[in-house]
Amino acid sequence: MAALLALLMTMAAGCGRDEAGTRAATPSVIASLDGAGALRQALDEAGDRLVVVDFYADWCMPCRQLSPMLEEIARKHPEKAAFYKVDVDRHQALARAYRVTGIPHVAFIRNHETVHRIIGVQHRDAYIRALGRFASLTDG
Repeated sequence: MAALLALLMTMAAGCGRDEAGTRAATPSVIASLDGAGALRQALDEAGDRLVVVDFYADWCMPCRQLSPMLEEIARKHPEKAAFYKVDVDRHQALARAYRVTGIPHVAFIRNHETVHRIIGVQHRDAYIRALGRFASLTDG
């Protein structure tokens, strides 16, 4: 049993590594925004397209749980919305402006207006439903 456990741990340690044995990082499809100006620019560039903003903190365990789920959703549905994230510790005024009172806080924004928000970690279907509902407002 101990030998099997050791083998599994060795195999797991090699997962996600490239041929040289270094950790192969998958680039994020969710861009970090560095302040109100960057968010304003992202919203301007989006026009009437849906923008999804994940307000998070590095120390927040629920935020860490949500991050890979949002990455997966962003990868599978790039046509639905532009995805961004904002560190609430670094950008407290921006978090206040978007009425972030708890994290994770995912804001669905269209035309500079928050049309929906999800606070806390929800089942992935809640994010998919919101994405479908609010992205489809102008999609045909």
